[in-house]
Amino acid sequence: MRLSIAFASAAILVAATVPALADALTIYSPQGGERGQWIAERAKAAGHDVNLLNAGGGELYDRLVAEKNNPQADVVLGMVDTSMALLKKIGLFQPHSPSWATDLPAQYKDAEGLVHKFWQTPIVLAYYPDRLSDAEVPKSWLDLTKDEYDGKYVIGSTAAQTTRMYLAGILVRFLDPNGEVSDKGWDFLSRFYARGIVANDADSQLEAFKSGRACIDLNWLGGAFKRANDLGAKVRLIDTDGGTPVISEGVAIMAGTDQLDKAKAFVDWWGSADVMAAYAAKFGQAPVLPEALAKSPAIVQENAKLVKAQPIDWDAVAPKLDRWLQKIELEIR
Repeated sequence: MRLSIAFASAAILVAATVPALADALTIYSPQGGERGQWIAERAKAAGHDVNLLNAGGGELYDRLVAEKNNPQADVVLGMVDTSMALLKKIGLFQPHSPSWATDLPAQYKDAEGLVHKFWQTPIVLAYYPDRLSDAEVPKSWLDLTKDEYDGKYVIGSTAAQTTRMYLAGILVRFLDPNGEVSDKGWDFLSRFYARGIVANDADSQLEAFKSGRACIDLNWLGGAFKRANDLGAKVRLIDTDGGTPVISEGVAIMAGTDQLDKAKAFVDWWGSADVMAAYAAKFGQAPVLPEALAKSPAIVQENAKLVKAQPIDWDAVAPKLDRWLQKIELEIR
């Protein structure tokens, strides 16, 4: 549980920009901008009176923890696996099995019936075929420390969600019987950092590719395509041995809500096949509900099949990840 002074100020500013609606359902979500507006407008059209409070995922996490004894939100929507797992662990959510949960694959819902996922984002290894031939590409994330890839991939800031997720995906391959990263895993990560180009912001990452040094992109699916588009280049994804980390956004009802019926109705509406397919058509995100994916545009369906998901128990990883990242910052990076 941590609440920085910087976040406290930001949270007040965010809250102040949202009008108080006495009977509205208050939803905390990192989905902002055009996406947040789409959610709010669609919800209103469907008869759901919602007050969408938007901020970054980390800021919302801290706010929810700070408000544990006096919750202000009714629903949490769109936070990633690790955040939802930690919030669940401290007792912030209550069970609800949405009408669409029956057909949801098992990996996208928890045994307690608290959190249900609705779309997925692969964290991919991609490469530029004009700089690296198909025969030369790494077959696994673990190949990156080989001599031939020295200086050819970029590692982002550990504060970035994408970086955190692929680091987790690497480290879980080296867990000992106690579920902790082995010495072999930390040795691998030391080599991984030594051979990569460390770039903390988007501009310096883009510059590494512009300069021609980098040709392997460690990125989320849409980010890999966007970077290639910014460079006027072609990019291809690698369906890696051992799989690709896939993060999913979830929805849950707060334990302290006094608008339970409204919250249940909203969650039932939000994750339904038609709403998810409409979102996919608008934003290109792949739903995890099979019926929704089947109703999505062909390109979304194709993108959902590009890589195999790496099996990761995010509930087990979540409580350890901050500690792993701290070790990376202090001892490796």
